[in-house]
Amino acid sequence: MITAHGGAMGTGRNTQAYFDRIDDYNADAIEVDIWKRGKLLYLSHLPSFFAYKKKLTLRYAFEVAKEKCLKINCDLKQKGIIKEVIALAKEVGMEHLLIFTGCVRLEDNEYIDCGQAWFNSMGIKYVKENVKKLKEKLESFHNPHFMGLNLNHKKIDDGFLAECKKYDLKLSVFTVDDEEVMRKYVKKIDGNVTTNKPLKVRAILES
Repeated sequence: MITAHGGAMGTGRNTQAYFDRIDDYNADAIEVDIWKRGKLLYLSHLPSFFAYKKKLTLRYAFEVAKEKCLKINCDLKQKGIIKEVIALAKEVGMEHLLIFTGCVRLEDNEYIDCGQAWFNSMGIKYVKENVKKLKEKLESFHNPHFMGLNLNHKKIDDGFLAECKKYDLKLSVFTVDDEEVMRKYVKKIDGNVTTNKPLKVRAILES
């Protein structure tokens, strides 16, 4: 899976320009950053205390993703908002297109009944020696929507990649913009690559 990072191709994160160019990305998924203030779920990389009502809303993002039949990576910037995010997705009718990263937690298991959850943290250090333990912990929840780990590619070495392949632990890596790094990951991981250069990743994947 290829995810167009928020702000891909110089459009700016969580901006109208990013959504206006969705067709140009040739990606499988788009990414948005999500905060909640009051009852409003809005898009922003950082919290907005005064101008949040002027931000694009998550409802808008869901409606665009549904229209384009694209998955949407909901990068949760706050803990404890996943229940509301899922409820809104179901209301819009695109829960099958959901991806969760960021502040998605194992203890959110009771709410995650759709989409894909990729974990930035599981309470166990993401190193080669812990891959088997990580796989076992993930599987202990018996939740088919728990997919694997979400990591910054700079924190992964070849030994960790090899162990993940050995134990069939799926990976989502971000933010892969260097061509040499793209070639390292695109065909080596069973999961997702998030990038600001989705067309380059697509070209490598299909070469």
